[in-house]
Amino acid sequence: MNNQEQKVSTATQQEPLFLKTKEVMARYRIRSSATLWKWRKELDFPAPIHNGRFYNIQALEKWDEKQLS
Repeated sequence: MNNQEQKVSTATQQEPLFLKTKEVMARYRIRSSATLWKWRKELDFPAPIHNGRFYNIQALEKWDEKQLS
């Protein structure tokens, strides 16, 4: 695969816009969805959307940056 083909290949592989609750739990290495609820109440963690099943990845990244500052 040449360099141009590689660029096209990676361009078509887009990152997801949303993560499922289990993926968020894995990302932050937590075991309980109650922890996510507690974080939302105490740490201003982003709320899920669509019946509480999906989290906006941009909101998560923004929250991550806020935690680092």
